[in-house]
Amino acid sequence: MNTPSDQNDVSAALALLRDSLAEEEQRIRNEGAKAMQGGDYDTATSVIDFAKRLLTFQKKVETLVSEWDELEDLRDGASPAVQEIVSKRFFGKKKKGEITPHTAYYRAILESLVEMGGSAKTKLVLDRVGEKMKSILKPIDYEAHKSDEKQIRWRNAAQWARNTMVNEDGRMKKSKNGIWEISDKGRKWLKK
Repeated sequence: MNTPSDQNDVSAALALLRDSLAEEEQRIRNEGAKAMQGGDYDTATSVIDFAKRLLTFQKKVETLVSEWDELEDLRDGASPAVQEIVSKRFFGKKKKGEITPHTAYYRAILESLVEMGGSAKTKLVLDRVGEKMKSILKPIDYEAHKSDEKQIRWRNAAQWARNTMVNEDGRMKKSKNGIWEISDKGRKWLKK
């Protein structure tokens, strides 16, 4: 059962929304493929149109996540008195610095992909990232994520990092579900 502070934790709400949209996108893809295979082209076309709008909405959610991260950064740079006031309602219990930030995963993800030939299944990439980051991950990173008790916090953060590199800066390619792939831009970024 949610406590009042859990209900007001915007980060958790955004994570839940993002996860729900990803599940819905996958379901729509599967059902649309069935319609196409069954020869119901009108339905398949309508599903494709809907999926395009859903993808646009998902990008808006990713933008909201980035804006929220900026607000958290602003809060973290404020005085303790301001932090106390603005943290009570919306930011949940974990302050930045207590968990490893998404940006810390970029290099480990991209290096892992290069080592694995440029692309690999999500689970294999995450396993390798976990090994690479073992010395910097904090105990709290190994706890269950509050929006999904089956998901470990650091694995969720690594997936957010991957989404950023796909949707915002192009360091990773948008590949078929379950596969992560580095882009040429990602390879150049690693060399810097």
